[in-house]
Amino acid sequence: MIDRAHTASYRGWMMGRSPGRMRWKWRRRQQRPGQDSGATATEIPGWDGKGWPQRYRERLEKFREMLRKEEIPLQVVEGMEIFASDGVVEGLKRGNLLTINRTDYVLVEFALDVRAYDVYRILNRLLEAGYRPILAHPERYLAAQRTPEHLYEWDGMGAVIQVNKGSVLGGFGEGALRTADYILRRRLACVAASDAHSPIRRTTSMEEFGRVLARRYGEVCPWLLLEENPRRILEGEKRNQERKKWHFLIDYQFKI
Repeated sequence: MIDRAHTASYRGWMMGRSPGRMRWKWRRRQQRPGQDSGATATEIPGWDGKGWPQRYRERLEKFREMLRKEEIPLQVVEGMEIFASDGVVEGLKRGNLLTINRTDYVLVEFALDVRAYDVYRILNRLLEAGYRPILAHPERYLAAQRTPEHLYEWDGMGAVIQVNKGSVLGGFGEGALRTADYILRRRLACVAASDAHSPIRRTTSMEEFGRVLARRYGEVCPWLLLEENPRRILEGEKRNQERKKWHFLIDYQFKI
């Protein structure tokens, strides 16, 4: 299983491959899209202009060495969840912001009360620059809860939609639960994740989540959203351009 979480690294995003989980933590000053960031150092997570990516990779390698020494069968790759701002493309091009596993895939999140217009605008900037955005937990965005049709548009643009375990299990309220169900039943979801924040609350445990996905949306659903499609992201596989949606040539009852 492949997952993403917020639980123990340095200012970044690490992905773990089964039987472990990803662990990460970051600090940020949140900035809303539309504010004039000028891509400044303090406004974008991970951007300090002082060789942060190199320090991150050095610490990541030390962590990998610890895993090998302790014989823990967990693979960890680099990445980060980027809080969307007007400077995101510049940060990526400079190498101060990280893609997922050095592919073209970029995990981005927005404020929960973001305007739909700003989501369209930032996604379009990323796509025009040649990046492939993964849209983190859009079921939690109020704009998507009010007008779920936006999700079709974001998917059609080329964004990869990721839903959170907590939303599907009802941990983020009725609106997120209803919108997550909308996404999953209409085959708009490409990947799912724990988005864990601690070993106690919002944990990396995925067993119940997998069972719920299988029961509600078909047995192939957890395999596709928790294993197969995340693997393809890590390997940098491109979308199926003919269908303009990310089906990855898999014609099951549940799509990517």
